[in-house]
Amino acid sequence: MEPFSANSREIITAIVRDKVCPERMGFQEAFWQDTRREWENQGLPCDKSLHELFGLDILEIPGNMFDTSPFPGTRRIVDEDEETVTYRNGWGAVLREWKADRPGVPEHIDFELTSPRIWREKYREPLLGLDLNRFENVEDLKRSYRKSMESDLFCVYHNIHVYELMRTALGDIIMLESMCAEPEWIHDFCGVITDNIIRHLSWALDNIGRPDGVWFYDDLGYCQASFVSPELYRNLIFPYHKRVFDVVHDYGLPVIFHSCGRIRPLFEAIVETGIDCLQAIEVKAGQDVLEMAEFAKNRIAFMGNMDIRIFETNDLAAVDAAFIPRLNQIRDKRIPYIFHSDHSIPKSVRLETYRHVRHMFLSHCRY
Repeated sequence: MEPFSANSREIITAIVRDKVCPERMGFQEAFWQDTRREWENQGLPCDKSLHELFGLDILEIPGNMFDTSPFPGTRRIVDEDEETVTYRNGWGAVLREWKADRPGVPEHIDFELTSPRIWREKYREPLLGLDLNRFENVEDLKRSYRKSMESDLFCVYHNIHVYELMRTALGDIIMLESMCAEPEWIHDFCGVITDNIIRHLSWALDNIGRPDGVWFYDDLGYCQASFVSPELYRNLIFPYHKRVFDVVHDYGLPVIFHSCGRIRPLFEAIVETGIDCLQAIEVKAGQDVLEMAEFAKNRIAFMGNMDIRIFETNDLAAVDAAFIPRLNQIRDKRIPYIFHSDHSIPKSVRLETYRHVRHMFLSHCRY
């Protein structure tokens, strides 16, 4: 197999920023917290990063993700047992998480922010200024930025966005009811949060340095439907997505946008926000990268849509039967594309399987 002439930064820049097909597709992945430990039990070397071991193309710069809560760094333990810890965060929300490296999303227990009055009286004001304490450690971030950018990987800042922050602050029920009954409050909340994101991201871009791109996370879908209607998305979320993405573009950087769940009903509007690459495109949510790419017509690139359920079979023949035709179709249709599962890799996927996936990709990734 002939070596590739372009490095990771050049490959991903061509795909994400320029929406063209370079000599090969990109390769990237996310892993659940306990996957590496399980793979080390199966023979994975302990002294190298997953980027080195599997040739991943994108690096999230450590330490740049800033705290977007009104009271940064707040985590007061409410209850604890052998397996879980329950805590109150900087939004006054009580959440329960597994301990150690056990994966899972936090369980929603209670929310203090339940009305516009509480928002105005307690939580709005602390979000209005620049607070460098929102970054874990500025000096460490500077060192992390320099070290990351010295590599030939495509390096990104990353953070969660307004919708995910609303869920964290209000919980699903209050948030969804308020989007219908009190849209003025939701606009004010999203506006303040958006200003906060722009203020701190701009500070990092001006004072730490410009990476190759910025990656935002905002889960907008259940498995079978979007959280909100296309109309509510356009009215209450779209303006704030677009404002932040426009700022990133003003710095000359592309935007990668992550959303789990079924977001196809929102896809037209999401493309209009100006994203440059969509990830993760869940198969079990009824989404198809080929169909979405046909609609987008190379306005954006894509990352994902490789069914995690196929990985989990650990059947190498099934992996080839599912993924090789998909890669061939993506190649033939000239879709700017980065290989990725449609979620994250759990420990149920064996190391042997993932090594096979990497080899299979390298054999079928050339445009």
